[in-house]
Amino acid sequence: MHISKLEVFGFKSFAKKQTIVFNDGITGIVGPNGCGKTNIVDAIRWVLGEQRTSRLRSSKMEDVIFNGTSNVKPLGFCEVYLTVENDKGLLPLEYNQVEVGRKLYRSGESEYFINKNSCRLKDIYNLFVDTGMSSDAYSVIELNMIEQILSNKDNSRRTMFEEAAGVNKYKSQRRSALKKFELNNRDLERIDDIVIEIEMQVKNLQLQLKRFNRHEKLSEKLQKLEIELAQVKISDLEKETKPLESFLKKKNKLLDKNYSKEESENLDFSTAKDNYLHKKEELNKTQEKVDQLTEKLLKDVQKKNSESSKGIDVLEDELQKKINQLNQFDKDYMKIISECDDCGKIIIGTDEKYEKLKKSIEDYKNKIQEYKSSKEFNFAKLNDSIKDTQQKIDIGKSDIKRKEANVNNAFIKMESIRAKMDSERFKKDDILYDIKNAEMKIAESKIRIDQIKEQITEKFGENIKLKSVKNYNLSDISYNVEKTKRSIEAIGPINWAVSDEYNEQNTRLKLLKSQRSDLVESEENLKDAIKKIDNIAKKQFSDTFNKIKNNFEVMFETFFLGGKGTIALSDGDDPLNSELTIFAQPPGKKNNSLRMLSAGEKSLTAIALLFAIYQYKPSPFCILDEIDAPLDDININKFTKVIKDYSKNTQFIMVTHNKLTMESTDCIYGVTSERKGISKVISIDFVEK
Repeated sequence: MHISKLEVFGFKSFAKKQTIVFNDGITGIVGPNGCGKTNIVDAIRWVLGEQRTSRLRSSKMEDVIFNGTSNVKPLGFCEVYLTVENDKGLLPLEYNQVEVGRKLYRSGESEYFINKNSCRLKDIYNLFVDTGMSSDAYSVIELNMIEQILSNKDNSRRTMFEEAAGVNKYKSQRRSALKKFELNNRDLERIDDIVIEIEMQVKNLQLQLKRFNRHEKLSEKLQKLEIELAQVKISDLEKETKPLESFLKKKNKLLDKNYSKEESENLDFSTAKDNYLHKKEELNKTQEKVDQLTEKLLKDVQKKNSESSKGIDVLEDELQKKINQLNQFDKDYMKIISECDDCGKIIIGTDEKYEKLKKSIEDYKNKIQEYKSSKEFNFAKLNDSIKDTQQKIDIGKSDIKRKEANVNNAFIKMESIRAKMDSERFKKDDILYDIKNAEMKIAESKIRIDQIKEQITEKFGENIKLKSVKNYNLSDISYNVEKTKRSIEAIGPINWAVSDEYNEQNTRLKLLKSQRSDLVESEENLKDAIKKIDNIAKKQFSDTFNKIKNNFEVMFETFFLGGKGTIALSDGDDPLNSELTIFAQPPGKKNNSLRMLSAGEKSLTAIALLFAIYQYKPSPFCILDEIDAPLDDININKFTKVIKDYSKNTQFIMVTHNKLTMESTDCIYGVTSERKGISKVISIDFVEK
């Protein structure tokens, strides 16, 4: 398996699309400083999923996009595609060629591709994990990494060993298990807090439930008592109503008799009234006749007695006024009698005035008589006509007296009937009053009964049926009702939904406890899983470490033509967490620290360690970025010889300035800057065809 092609567009100094085709042997990348050779290495790192900007020699990820020059505008995105030949089937895909791609926009959005299909960064990471081709694997070695490997900065040394041992997937699994374990612990702590809170709520709800149950029992008792009290009140009201209904029947019978008697009396009164009016009318007619005769007599006398005409005229005027008043009085009296049914007192007063007026007329007549006598008027001297008129007047007066007696008798009879009717009317009013009071009391009782029934129905529903009660004590029942009400009030406010809340919280508490048991069980399972992962990773790492240790001792002697080099763990019992220590003593030296080595010796030591790892697990490809710079020609020859031997199974891509290293390559790509700030790639193939 090896890299066959790299396509770069818009990445760092590659403003235009550049395609580099790699052979499976040794490929050299050369060019002057600053032309963009290392940008090819960065492009390979980047497309393999590198996320650390420091490893890409940038301050932020957007810096890898071509930023333009004085004559060329900056680009909005960059993309790199890397094609890998999967001829040995190391990648878990059923393709002979696998192309991975990455695209970045200035907005910060990224896209990842596998064989032109969109994917996730995690998918690319999983594709190359434990193959030696991941972005942080030992397959990409830079000059500055030699010092990092030897000084163990950022655990670079351990990362190489773990990659070679293939424990990264176990570490990933362990990290995932630890993360789950941590989340599980957080969930467990949170559930413990919730359980404590819910237990307190359930305990509080239990107390509320007891109060609710007591309230419910007392409410049921109160319902029975109030229904019983309502039944008792209705019974009392019914008992009060029965005598009133009997009393009402009696009064209605009396009222019926009164109405019958009233009709008879009304008939008698009407007859007496008609008789009285008839008598009165006859009296008025006789009175009018006498008055006419009197008037005629006066006229005749006036003619005969002209000497005393002045005095007589005055008296006659007054007499005529009184007569007119009497006539008008008679008319008014008849009108009163005809229009008034119940006016006994008014008629009596009117009769008294009538009698006074008649007396006054008689007085005037006497005065006229006296006046005439004083004037020595002698009626005997009058002629026969006047005497005849006087005689008729006298007869009329006698008839008036008789008729007045008849009128008075008729009036007395009418008034006696009226008085009797008034008495019966008063009795009827009393009966009506009693009936009204009885009916009101009965109606009030019925209304009260209906109200009690309605209250019971509204309070307890329509299914409640009230029954009559025979033996009861109203005061005792009322006392028990009030006592029960006070007991309910003493309980205080009630949570009516407490039963549902209690059941809900109790169910939730049981569920939480069940979840807690599951979390505890999950915690134990995670502990077992972590322990199992640690045991497998520890054994695999220890086996890998021992083999690489043996390889390193051999490679160290090969590069240094002697001397002694080895590696050791600071804690053999915990190899996964112990530090890796490198001991290097070139021939003829007895140094105690790696810092005492020269740059060339450090480079050879790092290269020896790298090839020791390769001997254990050869990487499909290896990129060496100017790591030969500190070596002299002798060491370069040793270095290139080893590279030649390993290039049979491993693809090497070397960035170099050394001519001897260039001579060992099969193909050279030159990187140049025809325009300032823009890189261009040209190739030279040395393989004989």
